[in-house]
Amino acid sequence: MLPSDELRDLVGRAQSRDPGAISDIYTHYARLILRYIYLRVGERELAQDLTQEVFIKVIHGIARFEYRDEKSFLGWLYTIAANVLSSHQRRRRPRSTSLDHQDQLIDQRSQDNARIITDRVALQQAIGQLTSDQQQVLVLRFFADMSNSEIAGLLRRTEGAIKALQHRAIHSLQRIMDRESEDRQISDAPLSSPGPFVDLSTMSLEGRSGD
Repeated sequence: MLPSDELRDLVGRAQSRDPGAISDIYTHYARLILRYIYLRVGERELAQDLTQEVFIKVIHGIARFEYRDEKSFLGWLYTIAANVLSSHQRRRRPRSTSLDHQDQLIDQRSQDNARIITDRVALQQAIGQLTSDQQQVLVLRFFADMSNSEIAGLLRRTEGAIKALQHRAIHSLQRIMDRESEDRQISDAPLSSPGPFVDLSTMSLEGRSGD
């Protein structure tokens, strides 16, 4: 992280198309964005590609960015990252590679860690089912560590609207997680015994004999 005054100067130089300033921004903040994206997609190479896409958008859009402090800058970065992820999810149909990756991790770690990995994958998938506005508020609140008032200023909404959106996002996320947890329990439950074989044709014949 950079002191606010130093970052302000760096952003100003980047807005003037100073290649060194753009490179410095990438050096200082790419790791944060890579970590955030990797937690969502679970594939390092893909996360690196999407991080590059984020910073291409940063280069194209930084001239229009209004710097206030580091949190506003981080919020802007995470907002771009969230939009890139949303676009990626629309382009890409769900595949089984996430589960394949999960199986590899389970082979390499203890069962306790496997449970953590499973929960993380479930959380990633659940977040992806939220609306884009809900995802954006959660990203800014919990990844960029911005307050509701700061998010309201960045998104040009009232603080009350941000609080309501955050509440709905968390409620929806919990409901999705609970539903998927129940689905997993049902799918993992052993099949009950089918019971003894009953010859239905015999039952039908016996029914006719009493006519």
